[in-house]
Amino acid sequence: MTLRQVYIVGALGGLSAVVALVLFAALAVGLYCATQRLIDLHDEHKVRRQDLNACRAIARLGTTNHPKDNA
Repeated sequence: MTLRQVYIVGALGGLSAVVALVLFAALAVGLYCATQRLIDLHDEHKVRRQDLNACRAIARLGTTNHPKDNA
């Protein structure tokens, strides 16, 4: 191998390492964002479920002798 070929192989190796690191970083950021989105959706679901349970509890109370508006 000539010196030029050695430099070209080294440059290609370095370039492939940089591409691999960028792809790995993009994958890590994507997984982080997806995980955060799932956690946020789960928290929102818990809040809605608690609100729905409160509404159902209020509805089960019922009313007795509720005055009606005669207007």
